[in-house]
Amino acid sequence: RDAQESRGLGDVYKRQSQLCTMPIQGICQGGQPVMSFNFGAGKKPRVKEAFRFQLTLCFGYTTLFWLLMMAVPGVVAGIFTSDASLIDYTTWAMRIYMAGIFSTGVQIACQQSFMALGQAKVSLLLACLRKIILLIPLIFILPHLLPNPVFGVFLAEPVSDILAATITTITFFARFDKILDQGAARV
Repeated sequence: RDAQESRGLGDVYKRQSQLCTMPIQGICQGGQPVMSFNFGAGKKPRVKEAFRFQLTLCFGYTTLFWLLMMAVPGVVAGIFTSDASLIDYTTWAMRIYMAGIFSTGVQIACQQSFMALGQAKVSLLLACLRKIILLIPLIFILPHLLPNPVFGVFLAEPVSDILAATITTITFFARFDKILDQGAARV
């Protein structure tokens, strides 16, 4: 029963995460050609306008998703399972697991914009930052630092989300104007 419940819980989390990240991935992938074209044409104001629009849309969506997850996580979990005990447990855990999801919109918008501006290596590194470089070590470290190890595992996700968004945003804004000034010909 525990293995089945654990597998069910993982499926619920994965589906809810995808419900948040898939639309913002689509927004950013749709915005890449717009930014790339204007970057190549040397139209810096239009690149900035496209980025601002993308960032606002992504952050707005993830903030609304975060509010939904904090207010009614059990209702959202009920979309994916009818198991009452799983919904009860998910309600407690989802508020922790999804506590940093609002920052994901900023992280993905900035990371995908690096790709649009010809900065593929930086984009790849920042894409790996959230789920590989930060999350995996945090899953192993936090349970040893907190009195409740299960809480530590769940807490690894929002800590990873917020750290990745912070690092990506700082990196993006530190380099954005320099990349625009260099222009597409020098990328």
